Amino acid sequence: MKRLYPALALSVTAMLLSSAAHAAEVQKDEGVLPSGFPYQLSKPDNWNGILINDLDAVTNIEGELAKYLLDQGYAYVGTGRHPERMTRHDPLTELDAQVAVINLFTEKYGEAEQTIQYGCSGGGFVALAMAEFHPEAIDGAVSFNARGTGGMAVANTWLDLPFALRGLLAPDSDLAIAPVPNDTLPAAYDAWKPVLEAAQQTPEGRARIALALAVSQWPSWGAIGNPQPKPDFSDLDAAQAAMFKSASDGLGNAINRRQLYDNPEGLASWNTGIDYTAFYEKGADSEQKRIIEELYEAARLGTEGLTADLAQLNAQPRIEGTSGGVHYWLEPGRLLSGDIKVPLFHAHGLGDALLPPHLLAGYAVAVEKEGHADDYRTAFVEAAGHCVTQPNEAVAAITALSERLETGAWPQTDAATLNATAQALSPETPRYVDYAFETPFNRAFYADSPHPF
Repeated sequence: MKRLYPALALSVTAMLLSSAAHAAEVQKDEGVLPSGFPYQLSKPDNWNGILINDLDAVTNIEGELAKYLLDQGYAYVGTGRHPERMTRHDPLTELDAQVAVINLFTEKYGEAEQTIQYGCSGGGFVALAMAEFHPEAIDGAVSFNARGTGGMAVANTWLDLPFALRGLLAPDSDLAIAPVPNDTLPAAYDAWKPVLEAAQQTPEGRARIALALAVSQWPSWGAIGNPQPKPDFSDLDAAQAAMFKSASDGLGNAINRRQLYDNPEGLASWNTGIDYTAFYEKGADSEQKRIIEELYEAARLGTEGLTADLAQLNAQPRIEGTSGGVHYWLEPGRLLSGDIKVPLFHAHGLGDALLPPHLLAGYAVAVEKEGHADDYRTAFVEAAGHCVTQPNEAVAAITALSERLETGAWPQTDAATLNATAQALSPETPRYVDYAFETPFNRAFYADSPHPF
């Protein structure tokens, strides 16, 4: 990794805009680190001096983004997920593995002119964490659809949605919320399905599903798989159907995958002391509130019914979490502070029903508090789904960061500029949009945030 670069970035865009006549010859190496992480190294013969490292490179090496990057002269390296990740997830070991792979590449092929940590989802979190904790290894980072400051924010968000749905739809039931032990799956989630489906058949149920979604700050148009076209939100039925899809997908993930955060040391989330009426009033955006108010009117529940439902939700028995589970995620590196040491491009899909976009809002506040706004840029992709970034959208982000590293100044990173860069790379229509959060992240969590333990 070098801190002074030759005239590199000025030629990057031109290089990207031209398609390779033939696929580049690529030198490859693969193996398993002593820590158990698989890894792969891929360096094209026309290497442009830029190294892209990715937590998910072993899986993504066959994808369109990796193929494009290699054709255009980027080296693409990184790890795969640890085979024990779902039973003992530890971001600290993931960070160590990224540094190890970068060092392996340097020993084998020489030092890169620019080393960029790239990733989405868990890989996006690793990109944020590398920007905070390993400036000796990377020059900058590009993160998509990450989990903000860490596991605590996600685990609590994943608690709120099933808690709100059960409290509003089936308050006297024993539907699973948290913890959800591995040996209770898939039955724990299967028990939810008829409850959601029955609620969706009544005006009252449809209104309450939308309310649960808004209280939990899930996107109104969201998905994990099989995303639907963005609805016309002036059409009440279409808007609610989109909210049902977002809630259904989000619930499935919150029940089936929260073990990622609870398995290491115990239940890692709580809602003791949470005021869900305040969460709705302060956290739901104006469009969600309009839709919910109209749904409550259509159900003949009105404002009084909405107020009563929020009171009912607040009256539900609470979940306390465990000391071990919470403290595990307080460790620096598992919990981030926003104290980035290298330039960071941070993007999120607005329709992500696995990691809702407000997670980015929480991290952006942390970066601002740490005084690093000049090194930080955000962007948003108008798409439903998790990690559905198109290759041209990803390369537009990488290009912007590369120019920042070369010149010391960010290029324009507004949606129009990013879309223009992306559109020139491939015929797929890019989907960057200018966006600002209307409300703060209810479940933002930082080192000085209160917790029960």
